[in-house]
Amino acid sequence: MRTCKTISGLLATSFFVGTAVASQDFEQNIGKTFQVTPGGQFVLQADRGSVEVKTDQSDQVQVHVFRKVSGGSKADADEQFANHEVTLTQEGNKVVVVAKNKTNKHFSWSISRPGMEVHYVINIPKKFDVELKTAGGNIQLADLDGEAIARTSSGSVKVGRVLGKVEISDAGGNIFVAEAGQSLVAKTSSGSVEIEKAAGSIEVADAGGNIRVGEAGANITASTSSGFVKIASAKGDVEIRNAGGDITIDANEGSVKASTSSGSIRIGSAKGTRVFLRNAGGNVEVGEAGGDVSAETSSGSIKIKSARGAVAARDAGGDVFLGDIGGDLSAQTSSGSVKVKAARGKTEIKNSGGDVFVDEAGADASISTSSGLIKVGVVSGKLEAKDSGGSIEVAAAHDAVVVRTSSGNISLNFANSPESDSRLEVSGGGIKIGLPRTAAVDLDAQASGGRVTSVLPVATIVQEEQPRSGMKGKINGGGPALVLRSSSGDIRLTESPTQQAEADK
Repeated sequence: MRTCKTISGLLATSFFVGTAVASQDFEQNIGKTFQVTPGGQFVLQADRGSVEVKTDQSDQVQVHVFRKVSGGSKADADEQFANHEVTLTQEGNKVVVVAKNKTNKHFSWSISRPGMEVHYVINIPKKFDVELKTAGGNIQLADLDGEAIARTSSGSVKVGRVLGKVEISDAGGNIFVAEAGQSLVAKTSSGSVEIEKAAGSIEVADAGGNIRVGEAGANITASTSSGFVKIASAKGDVEIRNAGGDITIDANEGSVKASTSSGSIRIGSAKGTRVFLRNAGGNVEVGEAGGDVSAETSSGSIKIKSARGAVAARDAGGDVFLGDIGGDLSAQTSSGSVKVKAARGKTEIKNSGGDVFVDEAGADASISTSSGLIKVGVVSGKLEAKDSGGSIEVAAAHDAVVVRTSSGNISLNFANSPESDSRLEVSGGGIKIGLPRTAAVDLDAQASGGRVTSVLPVATIVQEEQPRSGMKGKINGGGPALVLRSSSGDIRLTESPTQQAEADK
């Protein structure tokens, strides 16, 4: 028949030991109550067992230690209880509980000699600091108006709302924190880490699991070797290292530095001065950046919706999509297309195997591809475009152009009279160029395998017969040189579409 002695009526200086036996279950529990005042500290140093800390508005610390041995003989259980020493002491407003084996004698598990299970239930005032350490078990801490330190070698750690700073270390389990009123440090070697809110800085390290942060009032540093990292919002700088998973930051007031070896990187908004992203195997996406952006991936696409500063995008194997860029732009990919909506600063684009589209370049632009189409809308500065195997189209050039392609056609329109020398060359296609009616240039056009024609009057014309056709002279009194060369195909000079549209009105 099972007998059980319960813990009740604990006094400030009371101490008791109870023993209960039911079948092959043996229990020996310990309890003690200490009178304290809010603002003190509770310390637990346990060699094993789970820990549960509850808080209230009382002026007491109540310690309950539940110990159980299941199976084996009573003599074996008594031997383990006797070897397991639990001391409970008070030093002023500080309560310390230490649990350890008296000797290093090892009690190996067997049917006749199982191990001992220990569970700590602690009640403390809400306004208290805690330092909890167990070598093997879960830790659970309720809401606390103080500071918290929690360490376990295995098991989960769950912490409520803590007014002060929080420090957690777990050698093998999940970590959850509802709120830290100051800084937070959370580290685990396996398992997930979830933090709903922290007013101060956050440092998270996970050797093998997911990391999730809801809201951070300062900087965040996070690292994991596998799993995703997701940040909802942060008011400071964010630095993330991931060896094998996705990285997501919804909103950030500071700068961002993030890297992963596989998976995607997605930044919703980052209002700091710099965004630095490195991906060894996946997509990179930025919604809104308040400063400069550097993005690199070895495979996958790069997409940046807007950035107020300069942008450097490097892709070893995918498409690059760039929206409204406030500063200089440098983009490169070895395969895939490059598309740019608008770049206010200088533009440099290199593509080893795909198309390039630029709607608007606000300054000088240099564009090259080994195969594919180059298509430019408006370019305010000088333009240099080179294509080893495709056509080149420019809707409105405001300054000098140097354009070359090995195969394909060149179609270019000047929005105004060129301010300096320009040169267009094609080896396997024709040239169609539009000039304003008032444009003043020195024309030098030669087509080895086609004709040269102009709707604009050219003074002092020199024209040669086929198979070599040429036209050389001045338009509107002359000006900067306009050199046109085609090995096969025609060269045609027309009036710029914008000029013609105005004339038709």
